[in-house]
Amino acid sequence: MMHFDWIVFDSTGTLMHPEPDAAAVYHQFGSRHGLESTIEEIRQRLKQAMTRHFLGETINHATDDANEEQRWRRIVADTLPEIAAGEFESTFRELWESFARPSAWRLFDDVLPTVKRLKDGGYKIAIASNFDERLPPLVDALGLAPFVDEILISSRVGFSKPNIRFYHLAAKRLDATNTQRLLMIGDTYAGDVEAARQSGWQARHLVRDRDDAMIALTADL
Repeated sequence: MMHFDWIVFDSTGTLMHPEPDAAAVYHQFGSRHGLESTIEEIRQRLKQAMTRHFLGETINHATDDANEEQRWRRIVADTLPEIAAGEFESTFRELWESFARPSAWRLFDDVLPTVKRLKDGGYKIAIASNFDERLPPLVDALGLAPFVDEILISSRVGFSKPNIRFYHLAAKRLDATNTQRLLMIGDTYAGDVEAARQSGWQARHLVRDRDDAMIALTADL
C-alpha cells in the first residue's frame, strides 16, 4: 500500500527557481533608476519585504489574483524605494511580467526525475504555492504539466500559506477524506511544514543543500 494519496510540492525554492535570482533582477531594474545599492543589499530588502507582506498583518486576509498583485506591488515598493512615484507603476509592471516568462525560471535538476518516478509509482501529484495566475503556464512551459494532476495557487484557493485555511481548502480541492494521506514537501518551514502539520497533513522539509536533495528526501516513497 502506498504511503500517501497525494504528494504535494511547493513551487518556488522547491521545484523551480528564478535565474538569474530575484535579487539580481530587482537590482537590474533598480539600476535603471539610479539605484546604488548592492545586490546583497537588495536581497536583504526583498527578504524583509516578503516576510512583512506574507507573514505580517495580512496573514489572515483572504486573497485572489488582484490581491496577490497588490501584495507584490507593496513588496516591490519596499525593495526599490528609490523609484520615483511617476515611474513606479511601469517598473512594477515590467517586473511582474518578467517573472511570468518561462525564460526567467529553471527547474532544479532533481525535480523531473523525482516527479516522474512518483507519478509512475501511482501517486497523484499536486503543486501548492503562494502564487497567482502566472504559475500554471510556467508549469506547462517548464515540462512539469504531464506529471501534475492539480495546481493549487493561493490566489485561487483564497488564502496564502502559512494560513492553515490554505491547507483546509486545498484538501477539499484534492477531495481528500483523510488529510494524513496528504504529504506536503517544501523549502519554507513555517509555510510548508508547520502549517501543513497543523492542518492535519504530513509534511517534509526540503533543504536544498545538495543537488539531489529532493531525490534523497523522497527515496522511501
